[in-house]
Amino acid sequence: MNHSLRHAFALVATLTGAAALLACGRPFTPATPPGFVDLEDRYGEDEYRATTAEGLVIGIRAFENDPKGDLAFWSRVIEKRLREGGGYALLGKADVKARNGLPGVQLRFGHDEGKEAHLYYLTVFVNDDRVFLHEAGGAKALVERHQQQIDWAIRNFLPE
Repeated sequence: MNHSLRHAFALVATLTGAAALLACGRPFTPATPPGFVDLEDRYGEDEYRATTAEGLVIGIRAFENDPKGDLAFWSRVIEKRLREGGGYALLGKADVKARNGLPGVQLRFGHDEGKEAHLYYLTVFVNDDRVFLHEAGGAKALVERHQQQIDWAIRNFLPE
């Protein structure tokens, strides 16, 4: 994973602080799309990462919904943090749904690294207990080439 995407993942991870991270295992069931490999043995039980051979990464984390906020609140917090703190440009938003019907918002960001454009998609789902962050990012051409697999992973994501 390149430096700018690691930075984006790190910015989002610090949104609610390390203390808010759930430590009781995955409160969700990820969906690894065709062409991706689950990196389950390289990350803790509370998060998920999968990658393609070319380096496109999908990640999922869950945080306690504390302070209690709804989908609109958390998506605004994340958008503001990435735009102001990370230098990411918001390219668009889309309403999505998880496999169980939980509504979410996908924020699509762009960021240039040198002369190469990168895309970072962060999809937010919120229930009473948790905030779920479904992330995908990489070089623009790579993300665009795998758009169907990213969309499939979101549609088949199952938050508990």
